[in-house]
Amino acid sequence: MKLAILGASGACGTQLVQQSVTRGHEVVAIVRSADWAAPAGVTVKRGDLTDVAFLTDALSGCDVVLSALGLRMKGIAPWHRPAAPEFLVKSTKAIVEAAKKNDIKRGLAISAGGVGDSYDSMPGAFKMFIKFSALKHVYPELAKMEAAWLNSGLDVCICRPPGLTDGPLTGRAKVVTGFKGRATISRADVAGWMLDQLTAQYTVRTPLITETGA
Repeated sequence: MKLAILGASGACGTQLVQQSVTRGHEVVAIVRSADWAAPAGVTVKRGDLTDVAFLTDALSGCDVVLSALGLRMKGIAPWHRPAAPEFLVKSTKAIVEAAKKNDIKRGLAISAGGVGDSYDSMPGAFKMFIKFSALKHVYPELAKMEAAWLNSGLDVCICRPPGLTDGPLTGRAKVVTGFKGRATISRADVAGWMLDQLTAQYTVRTPLITETGA
């Protein structure tokens, strides 16, 4: 398949690119960063990810869109705020429009456990962390991003992982109904799980996924 991967220069995005290449997919990496070095064989498109014209050209010929986009912050202390809080929803709306112009039907994206209706299934400590850290500024924007995808009319799956680690690919990612304790999953396993869904029938459009703490 020919995959368009947005946010390819980030930690999860890099995993998506590398694993996609390993699995034999053709990859178009769409990034904001001017100095990101892509693996051999990967086509790189650099530009404004809120620009529909740029994205329409970048997505040409692709079969599926995968988004690992996030908000840039200096830290998670409560006084920190995203540098561009509206970026996620603006970019998602532009991605959706560009995907439709290219007749792309399927999209996958990364959100976070505790966003939207998954908040009630979070452990108490996790809820407190969301409420009193910089995540309190991020989660409303993730909810808007999810809504933009879910209301797009595309065949969409948005995974909601817990704490992310830099651990290896284990293949143990699983869909759960809630988290317990310090639930974690590696970025490699988030990427691997997303790629496993490329041809799957989505029974849940916003699944919680984790390795530990289920």
